[in-house]
Amino acid sequence: MSTNQPFDSLLCASLSGEERLPAQLTAKETETLLWCFQGKTSWEIARIQNCSESTVNFHFTNIRRKFAVSSRSAALLKAIELGFINVDKGESGGADERH
Repeated sequence: MSTNQPFDSLLCASLSGEERLPAQLTAKETETLLWCFQGKTSWEIARIQNCSESTVNFHFTNIRRKFAVSSRSAALLKAIELGFINVDKGESGGADERH
């Protein structure tokens, strides 16, 4: 575990099971996940968000770390499971309540 991780992620990692805190995603991280859910590539998301592809990949790195997963697919599944993405509409499902 890196010593540069924020305190909240260390706390989250130290808790187990039902005591575990939900991940806190930024608005950009949530938006990035939503575009990924729509099938967009990093390059396409970068054009939509008016940023570099490296920035989009940085968001995905943070998302994977916060969700403790190793792939975008796993991050999407975790986002759906936690309610960040509503599968029926493809929209954010309660992400505003998590900020």
